[in-house]
Amino acid sequence: MAVAFYALICLIWGSTWLAIKVGLVGVPPFLGAGLRFLLSTAIIGAMVVIRRKPFQLTRDDRICVFSLGVLVFWLNYAAVYWAEMRISSGLTAILFSTMPLTTSLLSAYWTRSETLSGRKIVGILVGVSGTVMLFWPQERLGFAQALGMLAALGGSICAAINLVTMKKYGGHSDTTVLNFLGMGLGTVCLLSMSAALESWSDVSWSRSNVLALLYLSVVGSVIAFSVYYYLLKKMDATILSLSTLVIPIVALALGRAFLNETVTPLALAGISTILAGVAVAITGPRG
Repeated sequence: MAVAFYALICLIWGSTWLAIKVGLVGVPPFLGAGLRFLLSTAIIGAMVVIRRKPFQLTRDDRICVFSLGVLVFWLNYAAVYWAEMRISSGLTAILFSTMPLTTSLLSAYWTRSETLSGRKIVGILVGVSGTVMLFWPQERLGFAQALGMLAALGGSICAAINLVTMKKYGGHSDTTVLNFLGMGLGTVCLLSMSAALESWSDVSWSRSNVLALLYLSVVGSVIAFSVYYYLLKKMDATILSLSTLVIPIVALALGRAFLNETVTPLALAGISTILAGVAVAITGPRG
């Protein structure tokens, strides 16, 4: 079951890179992310009410809610959406693929919940190099693109810190309640940020960006995050974060299928390198 769920989040989040690009046509980034999680919060909130989930939060629960709301649903997604206005989704994927390395270092030296084996590090580095081969930009990058790259890297670091935090403090928490409260907190932050920095009068809605918003809210958020944090209770944080290496392969395949993007021999070599790196990391000693 865990393998099937792992494949599911790779498939879903591999498709969200494309959906974010489509959803940002005519919609500013912070507003787009905020509306995505506003709808997701409403759906998960309804699930909590129907299932009559209790809200007696422990200290560890409150740490997880703060981590989710601030690090993931606010800072991480604000950075990713903002970055995708300035750089390609592929380059964003390259920078985000550093997340397993950050997660592994934090797990070994901060929470001390995993062993930092040489084999695991080698596997991650090989996988990251494969992502670079897959999406290395051909064009010259300017100052705006450099800022986008820094934003994407910052989002990756925030996501890694949250993943390790959730692994440390969320082992006995109800993930549905944590997702509801964390998404709600992140939504308030994103929409407040949008109100302060973006012009809503210029928003242009279309069939495409509305469908992208619905897909990102329901499939890319409600379903994907529920599965993701279920898996976090079943496996190492570093192994789970390796999905960020597999996700770009899915994104490339979808780009080829729906946007007629070319798959070069270098891209095929990158795919093989990613899979080899993931295999090395997964078969290494577990912490």
